[in-house]
Amino acid sequence: MVRYALAAEDKEARRDAILVAARALFLRDPEKLPSAAAIATEAGLAKGTVYLYFATKEEIFMDLLHVERVAMMARIREAFAADSRTVDAKIDAFITDYVAHVTARPDISKLESLGYSVLERNIEQDRLRAYKQELGSALAGAGTVVEAALGLAEGEGARVLVHSYALTQGLWQALDIPPDCLEMMGDAAVAFTSLDFATELKVSLDRYWRGLRFHA
Repeated sequence: MVRYALAAEDKEARRDAILVAARALFLRDPEKLPSAAAIATEAGLAKGTVYLYFATKEEIFMDLLHVERVAMMARIREAFAADSRTVDAKIDAFITDYVAHVTARPDISKLESLGYSVLERNIEQDRLRAYKQELGSALAGAGTVVEAALGLAEGEGARVLVHSYALTQGLWQALDIPPDCLEMMGDAAVAFTSLDFATELKVSLDRYWRGLRFHA
């Protein structure tokens, strides 16, 4: 039992090392996914070891993204848990925490933009199905908590969370303009450079979530 436990811990440690190395490399150059060989070198492992844990490099990053998504659902459940706070206080706290969390992780926003077009197209279908099922369950659970807190109809909580995700990603992609594109835009670029992502996200979410109070 002891030997098995140690072996399991060692495998988990290697898997975690691969994920940490992949994220570190992506943070250094978010314009492209690093190769499996580069990730192995960063983690201090042989290239073949990476493929013992992940079938493709895209699966590594899909795993990183999935962990973040599920963790966000847990944060939402905590933010809207039943307690003595008012609904407005819960919304205020949630938006403040959410914006800080998202803006502190620009690599995750970048991975989100690659989710459907790159990552999901290059992982095994069984693995993708497992990701989707777990995320769907987490979303439904968080949605139920939001419904109870805001007095929304059944199913509306998950809908609100999907809308908030779409709003977040849409704003991020609209304002994440490469320097060379901004240069080509000339004076017209000020329409985008004058907008701060964190500020605009907070304002947009605040308007959206406050509006829910009048339509509940």
